[in-house]
Amino acid sequence: MKTLAITIGVFRNQVYAYRLRQAEERVRLELGLKGSGGWDWRPWKEGALEEMRMLYQTLQSYDRGRWLKTE
Repeated sequence: MKTLAITIGVFRNQVYAYRLRQAEERVRLELGLKGSGGWDWRPWKEGALEEMRMLYQTLQSYDRGRWLKTE
């Protein structure tokens, strides 16, 4: 799978992230929390590229955390 975009932030001392990952024609939006053992990623939604890109941008627009990194 190829990572298309990722946003990493901090909210209430919890490091979190969401990313778009592409496998062939399907794109998946995944949510992750950083724990002591590394990242725990969970798939959230899957669909076409344009649909998932719009959802990712909507998520960013409502995000209230302090961003550490966006790509």
